[in-house]
Amino acid sequence: MKCSKGLKRFLFSTSLVLGLSVVGANDFASAHGYVESPKSRSLLCKEQVNKNCGSIMYEPQSLEGHKGFPGASIPDGKLASAGGLFGGVLDEQTATRWSKNAIQSGPQTFTWNLTAMHSTAKWHYYITKQNWDPNKPLTRDQLELVPFYEKNDNGARPSNKVSHQVVVPQRTGYHVIYAVWDVADTVNAFYNAIDVQFSGMNVGGTSISAVNYHSSFKTY
Repeated sequence: MKCSKGLKRFLFSTSLVLGLSVVGANDFASAHGYVESPKSRSLLCKEQVNKNCGSIMYEPQSLEGHKGFPGASIPDGKLASAGGLFGGVLDEQTATRWSKNAIQSGPQTFTWNLTAMHSTAKWHYYITKQNWDPNKPLTRDQLELVPFYEKNDNGARPSNKVSHQVVVPQRTGYHVIYAVWDVADTVNAFYNAIDVQFSGMNVGGTSISAVNYHSSFKTY
């Protein structure tokens, strides 16, 4: 059976549109990443330092939800799981539930590992208040909602490793840092909770072991 020229053109156009749609969808789906230094809660699940994490241990890079934080993009109590993903296990919150990175206040280098790059709007980091309650769900009320670090990338496409020189606010004891990567050309962002234990003040310089992921940001 021969196809008419009109039918051939229709079939070609349809296949082209479908092909482009698949490429676009795959490009979006591949845009993932996680904070590797200090190690995010999800990465420590992958490394099996954090226990009983469920399937997030296989996809620490996939904590993706609507952007707009600290607006109503992600519900309170579901911040760590980016809105309840992977069964919401990452939202379990007690003083002892998660392993912690040793950290100091002051200058630090935070590094993202991007399993695939995507045009970026901005990066921003938040931290829990000094008097937060680690035995209650992580909510906006528990966080300082003014980011202690923010960098606008204005749509630039990052490399697979992105480092930020931040100044971590002074804190004592156990805290959670909330790291956000806003994608530029979609409605989504990636959200990472980072559990940290403070010990002293970093006044700068490479002699402070917590500055370098390979020598510290030790977990326990």
